[in-house]
Amino acid sequence: MIQVAVSARTPKRDLFRWAVILGLLGLVALTLWLFTQIFAELRYPLAYESIILQEAEDHDLDPYLVAAVIYSESRFRPDAISPVGARGLMQLMPLTAQGIARRLGTVNFTVDQLYNPEVNIKFGAYHLQGLMGRYNAIEPAIVAYNGGGGAGDRYARGDRTAIPLESLGYVKKVLDAKAKYEELYPARLSGARALNEFLVQESIAEPLANRLLRAVQGAIANKLSK
Repeated sequence: MIQVAVSARTPKRDLFRWAVILGLLGLVALTLWLFTQIFAELRYPLAYESIILQEAEDHDLDPYLVAAVIYSESRFRPDAISPVGARGLMQLMPLTAQGIARRLGTVNFTVDQLYNPEVNIKFGAYHLQGLMGRYNAIEPAIVAYNGGGGAGDRYARGDRTAIPLESLGYVKKVLDAKAKYEELYPARLSGARALNEFLVQESIAEPLANRLLRAVQGAIANKLSK
């Protein structure tokens, strides 16, 4: 009788033991995932998202592209200045910025205002919008942003031989960063319209519940990294 009772209790003990083990494994997996997410966000920081969203909307740009250009130019340092004199988050040259200020009707513009995130992102988005309109494609616009209109024209024609290697590498850097920002910040860089499209879009490959779960996971990770 005693042996029977012990045998009856053993499966319950085993079940409890496995439940504890699985719970611990799940906790370890979650911890590793969170650390991976945090380190990824430290490598690809994000700031000034409200300004990015506003200027991206005003200039008909993808906010992830704007964030990627800022990352590639200055790593989100508003006081950045290059050896050739480009300034601020989106590394605008003074002459370029002065031309933009005239076209926008900005009164009493000074070069030091390029260290102001609102001014710099506004001018940078305006400049990027012009290049996107000129080429109607991301890659030549990125090349032109880095290497000038001549380099962008050659890239658009398919002539890569005379384009500086720095500009060619810059294209990959921006596109890689854009993909990372899309992965890391699905909520913080989505405006109301983009979020609505995310929720209502039909997807055969991925059910709505899965897409909602990914959005919630991204939002939780973003909160934990703050």
